Amino acid sequence: MTTISNMVSSIAAQRQFGQVNGLYNASLQKMATGSRINRGADDPSGLIASEQLGAALAALEAESRGIERADAVANVADGALAEISGLLSDANAATVAMANTAGMSESERAAHQMEIDSAMKAADRIASTTRFNGQRVLDGSMTLSVGGASVTIGNAPTASIGGVEGTAYRLADVKAGGALDPMTNPEGAQKSIASAISDIATMRGQIGAFQKNQLAPMQRANAAAMENTAAARSAIRDTDYAAESAEVSRAQLLSVSSLGSLALANASPRSVLHILG
Repeated sequence: MTTISNMVSSIAAQRQFGQVNGLYNASLQKMATGSRINRGADDPSGLIASEQLGAALAALEAESRGIERADAVANVADGALAEISGLLSDANAATVAMANTAGMSESERAAHQMEIDSAMKAADRIASTTRFNGQRVLDGSMTLSVGGASVTIGNAPTASIGGVEGTAYRLADVKAGGALDPMTNPEGAQKSIASAISDIATMRGQIGAFQKNQLAPMQRANAAAMENTAAARSAIRDTDYAAESAEVSRAQLLSVSSLGSLALANASPRSVLHILG
């Protein structure tokens, strides 16, 4: 049946053309944004899953930055302690030399004492000035804590290391006029310096163990988790350009076909009028 007042075939062709045009625009939007889900209606369950994965990925990234920050602090502390250890080794060598009085003048021994005093002052300066982001690192107040694991960096000033067993003396007493002055108590001075070297080595060992056995494994595991989480989120949310390109081509063909059908539908009433005329 052919009608003129109600162009049913034309309306149907217009509806089909609108649907095809909607599919075409949707595919173009996905290709333009790079996202398969641009609003909740595109994929409600996919949107929820991708948002949850996005939050998890953000948390992993924050944790990774925390691990990197802790590792940086540990490196600063280890580097400073290494310098103190070198100074203590020089002081120990000078103390041993002073203990051998044969053929050594008083001026030479005094020069060695000056070296020791200078090394002690330099060690204290490093211990007091080593900072990270404004915080002192070697005063015993710095604790590195990441992912439930933690390590406290020891107190490195000469007044806190180099304890001599059975006494209250510390490395700070190995100075001119001190209780462990190498001039008058070379044996005590050597014991204190050896103890201080051991204390510094222990601090470095604790920091190194924390980096090797805690931070490094956590960072590797975190990197793997970030990679897999990002891949899962991408599979849900990102545009498949190959599929969308094919969909755009399909929509273009259907659009041309719909326009042709619309043209035929609109021409049909005119044909009837021509026959009647």
